[in-house]
Amino acid sequence: MKQHSLFTSLLLHLLPGIPIIAGIFLFAKPVFTNFFGINENLGPLLGFLMGVAIFLIPVQLGILLIASKMETGKINIRAVINYTEHSPLKNYFIIIPILIIYSLILFAVVAPLIQPFFINTFFYWWPEEFNFQNLFQDPTVLAGYNGIKVLLLLYILLACLFGPFVEELYFRAYLLPRMKNYAGKWAPLINAVLFSLYHFFSPWENLIRILAITPMTYVVWKNRNIRFGIIIHLFLNTIGGIMMLIMITNNS
Repeated sequence: MKQHSLFTSLLLHLLPGIPIIAGIFLFAKPVFTNFFGINENLGPLLGFLMGVAIFLIPVQLGILLIASKMETGKINIRAVINYTEHSPLKNYFIIIPILIIYSLILFAVVAPLIQPFFINTFFYWWPEEFNFQNLFQDPTVLAGYNGIKVLLLLYILLACLFGPFVEELYFRAYLLPRMKNYAGKWAPLINAVLFSLYHFFSPWENLIRILAITPMTYVVWKNRNIRFGIIIHLFLNTIGGIMMLIMITNNS
């Protein structure tokens, strides 16, 4: 397996985050919300989803395809995907629920207590109109927004299912195994930190995200099994999207 240098690893971890945030700033404009017939207040959410659909998924899959061509001479993503070993079934039933509950406590209980401090202290300059997460502070309010149900369905498909699946293939099955030469046993922690930093659109979540992602990354690395990461990542993202859709549907 070809190993990456520190510089190459940094670039491949962080650069894919730039077009995603560019998509948020570009497609959040009224010209696009009017074109799609949705409420202008939903612009940041539309921008994020367009960023995932047009940039996140194609860019990361594209890098995997290019890497497979360069390393094997053939275009085959499976050729550059590692950590595909199997684990005993009982490990899934023990490890996955524990890590999901741990992460949910961090995101649902701890994050609301500390993130206002980070936003007000370090990221007060961030334009609120481009923060789609503000829309989810009170999901019941969104019930009256034209187009919100369609966007939330797209959110579940793109940001909760397809996006995380591709991210796990890219960050945990491709980049993580290629950090061994320069990171050694610290590779899972560095991978988790860089993965968090790659979310340029929500830097105030870095601390919580690193705390939540690091144990999962170590499990994938230790067991050489990407299935742990895929299942946990998809579940965590999906549960939030489904809960918001249910609340909005019940209040419309």
